[in-house]
Amino acid sequence: MIRDKLFDVAYFDRWIDFVQTTGINPRKSSIVSLPRPEGRIGRATDLWVDSVQLVIMRYSRGDSIPDMKESVMQMAELLELKQTILANVQLEKEVRNMYERLDLGTLYEYLTLLSFVVSLRVPAKIMHQTLELIGHKGEDALLDRIAYGFGDKTRGMAPHSTFPKIYDPLLEVIAAPPEQRPDKLKRYVDGWYKKMKPIYWHDNHKGAEGAYFGYWCFEAALVAMLWKIDDSTFAEHPHYPVDLVRHYRTQGG
Repeated sequence: MIRDKLFDVAYFDRWIDFVQTTGINPRKSSIVSLPRPEGRIGRATDLWVDSVQLVIMRYSRGDSIPDMKESVMQMAELLELKQTILANVQLEKEVRNMYERLDLGTLYEYLTLLSFVVSLRVPAKIMHQTLELIGHKGEDALLDRIAYGFGDKTRGMAPHSTFPKIYDPLLEVIAAPPEQRPDKLKRYVDGWYKKMKPIYWHDNHKGAEGAYFGYWCFEAALVAMLWKIDDSTFAEHPHYPVDLVRHYRTQGG
């Protein structure tokens, strides 16, 4: 059953097929033929973003979590491709900084990948490889705390999120006594979409066709899974991806 409340299955069917068959498949195979390093890293970054949006569209359409595993692994593979190319091309300092910096969109994409990796209960080795690919150790408090939740006890901890107005309240959820976490996480989810106004996809449902893929607070589900937080009071919130948490909890282990 479709999870998104704004568009229908036919919309997502069309754009999921377009992103995979026209956006990802041919451009991935042709990336090595691009002569300029700026072109290769630009193409790799576009492929990574497309892969994230594809997974979000599949979630919005109502695909089962196990059926999405191939697309989730594609996300991880294309992030590895991006990071490998970035590490091996010569770029002007400003260009490199553009691709390496942790902006709001990139952080959201990383949190999305991690939420699906956790829900699918992939092997610990893949989880840690994913965190290594994401990098930014000691730079963002939320990423650092999540890495700690994965079991990385040696990682340095940044004092704040890179985007404190958005993500410090989520850090407060993690830091709170367990009995206070459900209420704090509910408040975070309730205010999430309004706080995400600076991100590139905010209100995309009002814009050009194909720009919308869904508005999901994946980071809340990620925290609920890792810190075993009761989400029953906000499970049906339109922005809360409860099926990720339900799948995770039904798998056990």
